[in-house]
Amino acid sequence: MKSLQLAEDIEDYVIGIRRDLHEHPEVSGEEDRTIGQITAELWKMGLSSEVIKNGGVLSVIEGARPGKTLVLRGDMDALPMTENKNNLKGEKVVVSKYDGAAHMCGHDGHTAMLLGAAKILSENKDRLKGRVILAFEQGEEDGRGIVGILKRILEIGADGVWGIHLKSDIPSGKISVDPGPRMAGAFMFDVRIDGNGGHGARPDLTDTPVDVFTDFYNHLKSNRMNTLDPFKAITFSIGSVNGGSNHNVIPDSLNFKGTYRFLHYGQGVKAEREFKDKLERISALHDCTYEYIIPPKAMNLSVYNQEDCAEIASDAVKDSIGETCLYNYPAWMASEPFALYQKYLPGVFAFLGIENEDKGTGADHHNSKFDIDEDVLKLGVASTVQYALYFLDTDKEISFKPEETDVETFAKDAGFPVEWP
Repeated sequence: MKSLQLAEDIEDYVIGIRRDLHEHPEVSGEEDRTIGQITAELWKMGLSSEVIKNGGVLSVIEGARPGKTLVLRGDMDALPMTENKNNLKGEKVVVSKYDGAAHMCGHDGHTAMLLGAAKILSENKDRLKGRVILAFEQGEEDGRGIVGILKRILEIGADGVWGIHLKSDIPSGKISVDPGPRMAGAFMFDVRIDGNGGHGARPDLTDTPVDVFTDFYNHLKSNRMNTLDPFKAITFSIGSVNGGSNHNVIPDSLNFKGTYRFLHYGQGVKAEREFKDKLERISALHDCTYEYIIPPKAMNLSVYNQEDCAEIASDAVKDSIGETCLYNYPAWMASEPFALYQKYLPGVFAFLGIENEDKGTGADHHNSKFDIDEDVLKLGVASTVQYALYFLDTDKEISFKPEETDVETFAKDAGFPVEWP
């Protein structure tokens, strides 16, 4: 099939879906209108759908010939933030109608591209070998939707997975399907330090948790230089520090939260071990104690493009939108629930560039000025369709060993919210 031509034929449809979703964003766990729109669009294509409680929407396209099963995944939730009506150059084409909810990560584009691919594949299912599972995932931003939808996918049975993410710092129209690590594994931590507070005039009579935190924080900053392998990328950040409320009162306790991000599991394990060891030593040094609200726990869970699948993806990109569109891109140190799919299914997570200086697109994800170049959506649709065709047609043996632990247990150990609020 001429995937790009077919994608160009429905470009207006895909852009229209994206704009409607963008105007009506729904944050994680509240995607009711979005789910209704997705199921309605699938129904128009002649496809039945299954709404997974606390998971999203699944639909199956059955090909004319028996074969393998491929999952095509898209996410649908928005962020709890208010959008700036301007991008990096001027006024945006479309903005959220709601304060406090906005598609500032591109999920509206992801859902629109997946619906576009569904439209093409459903209209050409007589040329399809095997079947395609369309997975529209809820709650990607906080990881709350993946457990329910992945459990159901594995019950149905699948042989591979494909996902695509718009990327603000890749030139518009370029796409990365590089093999190997693509996004970071992570662990969160949430710690309370308990000491003995008192009057600000007599710090000598206190055991202040503030000293524990400052010493420990400085250790974390120097740890990358002195302890961790400089050739294996790892980052950390503190996102919250809370302790005390008055200028002249030394608090009894202090709470801090943050994350580590790493591409190599062994590096994450070492960072976890150092974190626990040094926190214990520094707390004791200051005669304070600590308690883990969320303990640091490194998991072998990074987005990793399986090499055989990445080769299929490279061929699919070349043959659908052209070899010049292929783009080599280093791993992104953000984290993505897509990694959990890849523990059970071999696959590819593609990055599609949207950076266009003339249009003012290129602000970072989760920035209020984030905007996308809608002209690239058809390229994402074409690449998705072509990958589906090539993956389902290939007889190449894919080297992959799936995780043996059941999804819910593994996800819970990894820190995913297996129970919704």
